[in-house]
Amino acid sequence: MLAYLKGKIILKNLHSAVVVVNNIGYEVFLSAKNLEALKKNEEVELFTHEYSREDSHNLYGFASIAEMNFFRQLISVSGVGPKMAMNIMSIADLEDLRAAVNNGSLTLLTSGSGVGTKTAQKIILELRGKLVDASGALLSDEVAGALVNLGYSKEQAATAVKNIPKDFEKTEDRLRAALKSLGKK
Repeated sequence: MLAYLKGKIILKNLHSAVVVVNNIGYEVFLSAKNLEALKKNEEVELFTHEYSREDSHNLYGFASIAEMNFFRQLISVSGVGPKMAMNIMSIADLEDLRAAVNNGSLTLLTSGSGVGTKTAQKIILELRGKLVDASGALLSDEVAGALVNLGYSKEQAATAVKNIPKDFEKTEDRLRAALKSLGKK
């Protein structure tokens, strides 16, 4: 599976760009915001999600891991495909979209092309409380679950998870940092 590309933009289309890596051109579908930021002949780094079906094999590109994780969560919702997920990601910044889902705001989500009220409600129902934060860590991740199992309240666990430095990737390092922020070792 292709997870990352670093190469030169040689062509931009309405919904995609062609990135040349070692003389091989990859068509990568991007959100309108990310596509607009790219310039022809510019070197880019993109995190990618490969999406395969019987009739197609597509790459979707993202400027950050957090964007890619959000995309993956969107397409995990029944009825939300990659094109709709990209349309949703084109309407606002990632933090605004997360807030809309967590606050149950249909208005922002339904402003995306092809996103109806029922689909927006389904997204909110399935993803509320399960979204990743800016560092790519799940807001209701295993560290928070472990803290609750150790006797901390959900609020204390959520606060501790938010205080974990963004460069901590391993679960055990994240748990140690969370416990330290709670005053325990």
